[in-house]
Amino acid sequence: MNKQYSTTLAIDYGTKRIGLAISHASLAVPLEVIEYQTQDEVIARIRQICQEHQIAQLLLGISEQQMAEQTKKFGELLSSEIDLPIEYVDETLSSFEVRQKMKERGKKIIGPIDHYAASIFLEEWLE
Repeated sequence: MNKQYSTTLAIDYGTKRIGLAISHASLAVPLEVIEYQTQDEVIARIRQICQEHQIAQLLLGISEQQMAEQTKKFGELLSSEIDLPIEYVDETLSSFEVRQKMKERGKKIIGPIDHYAASIFLEEWLE
């Protein structure tokens, strides 16, 4: 699959929020943050986004330890509910990287950054 031209949805999974970013050609663009209610609602929203944006594949960020296990379980659920290939990538320091970039630019962080974190690991994957 051509990473540069297939539309990919990157997912920064969390138990409270899920950040989404989308690829446009070779660019990674933050899309939205889903406030976690129920798995069914989250899956329904991701399915809707996949249809609206003609997503070809999912990129699921995976961190370490217990969160990695929860992310894998979420990935299994996604795989059973949405018929798209899923690739796992390391997202361990993506939120830290977002905070560092904002600090370097003298910007205050207002609100969730999960969609920016998803765009960080999507961008790295696209390269």
